[in-house]
Amino acid sequence: MRHRYPVMLKTVFDNVRAAAEELRHLLEELLLKYSALDRDYSGLVATSGNHTYRKLNEGGVLLQGKLLKEYRRFNAIVRCLLREQPKAIIVTLRNAETVLERIIEQERTWCATTSEALKEASEALQSLIDLLSRLYDPSHGESSYIPDTNALFYNLKLESWKFAESPKFTLILLPTVLSELDRLKINHPNPGLRKKAETLIRQIKEYRRRGRLSEGVPILKDRIQLVAVATEPGKDSFLPWLDSSNSDDRILANTFEVMRSRPRSAVILVTRDINLQNKAEIALIPFVEPPEP
Repeated sequence: MRHRYPVMLKTVFDNVRAAAEELRHLLEELLLKYSALDRDYSGLVATSGNHTYRKLNEGGVLLQGKLLKEYRRFNAIVRCLLREQPKAIIVTLRNAETVLERIIEQERTWCATTSEALKEASEALQSLIDLLSRLYDPSHGESSYIPDTNALFYNLKLESWKFAESPKFTLILLPTVLSELDRLKINHPNPGLRKKAETLIRQIKEYRRRGRLSEGVPILKDRIQLVAVATEPGKDSFLPWLDSSNSDDRILANTFEVMRSRPRSAVILVTRDINLQNKAEIALIPFVEPPEP
């Protein structure tokens, strides 16, 4: 039996909260197992604190490097999710970032013990989760599946699509995928693929007769809805490790934008591409493979 991820549908909020907990465990290991603080008795006045961290041993340095890498990836995702939020939320975000960065980098601190530093870091992580928990979600609780082009080619009959975890769901077509279908129906040297692209486009145009694709039209009443996204996100909204010139990365950026607008709904990428699956995993984007034809 083919393994599917996730078995229980998770939202981006669930995934970020789990990632925050993993960070907290790494912080706990670094601060309580490898770190130590000394009081500065030099008499110098320092606005950044009156305690300094001792130099880490080799194990501590390795763990610190891992923690910093994981935190920066986590922080990029949180920043992307909170983009365009009110100023007060951005100020809280930046304050939490400052606390976490100073503790991970083991900069001068007012904390007298590493346990106090861990408490401060844990509170900063929690403040980020609290900010995300207040994001508006107009489709709270719904399940949305976002197929890439190959997933659509694998099973052309969209009305037959089924996901065991979601008896009712929305299929979302991204502009990157629709543009690729248009190119393939004209330019691909393989007549079989050209025909598949033509079939899909004709099918999508037929669904358009049922209403506005941008708002959602039924494929199967009370079971499958189809939505087409009209625009791609700007380069400034991409996660830092994504390349806007790469079509797979644009699919991920589009998927993340959908997740950003539906933070407490299950948004799942549908792909058979192992490389795309790996990239999705890094961005905390759940994925499944398309249903069998």
